[in-house]
Amino acid sequence: MGWGPTGGPMTAAPSLPEIKIDAHASADEARAFLERDRLMAAYALADIDQPEIEGARWWIARRDGDIAAVVMVVEGLPFRPCFATGASDGLAAIFREAIREPRVLLATPPRSRGAIEMTYRFERVDHMRRMNVNIQRFRPRISHRVRRLAADDLDAVIDFYGHASRSYFTPERMRREIYFGIYQADILVSAAGTHVRSTRSGVAAVGNVLTRLAYRGRGMARSCTSAVTETALEQHRDVVLNVREDNAPAIAVYERLGYQTHSQFIEGPAVRRPGWERLFGSLKEKK
Repeated sequence: MGWGPTGGPMTAAPSLPEIKIDAHASADEARAFLERDRLMAAYALADIDQPEIEGARWWIARRDGDIAAVVMVVEGLPFRPCFATGASDGLAAIFREAIREPRVLLATPPRSRGAIEMTYRFERVDHMRRMNVNIQRFRPRISHRVRRLAADDLDAVIDFYGHASRSYFTPERMRREIYFGIYQADILVSAAGTHVRSTRSGVAAVGNVLTRLAYRGRGMARSCTSAVTETALEQHRDVVLNVREDNAPAIAVYERLGYQTHSQFIEGPAVRRPGWERLFGSLKEKK
């Protein structure tokens, strides 16, 4: 035992209880934690409510029995979307001990980056906004003839978003999600839709907002987004979307529809560090 500057004995600072990883936690437990910020966790909540659709899997970090962090990976999609939230030590433990994906598309609050990067390295970091709207704030703005897209539009949708999207867009997805588009003659020139949605959690996430280059600047994306949002709000309490912080024109469009910024987060592809790199990093942390 050492002695302090006043001559009394020094005592060690109390340590936090050990973090334990639970790979078999119930959906209800994970949902309860995610509901603390349901708008930020909207994608994860939708995936956890229907894990069989996209192959969602989640891990929980517990401290003294209480949930400290949650990480979800959507294993059914080739780009492996991953959402992480919670205490830094809990996230560090989950990524170090449980997540084995060589590469994920990671979304997390900025404060969590340091803990995650002990095990995963971002290849690129996009600074994003999570925006949301509800029925009270929504202001529809449709100035073009839009139509609901369905499974019959699948070929046009794949041609529009690119043939790499063929594995993503399926007849079942077109039936399950809400997509609206604008045709010029027989060509789909603008579209938007929902990535995920959950009636149980009362949320829907809008995305895939795109207009062909030759047709931009005419308000088509706004009309499609408005139509998707209006239909989604008929079934869900809140609608969210993501936009890059530096995309001022898109932010202005969404704000005119009634969306407002809920929070900031970072997003980007991240690769699992090799063992030697993780060891070197942990040794640096201990110095």
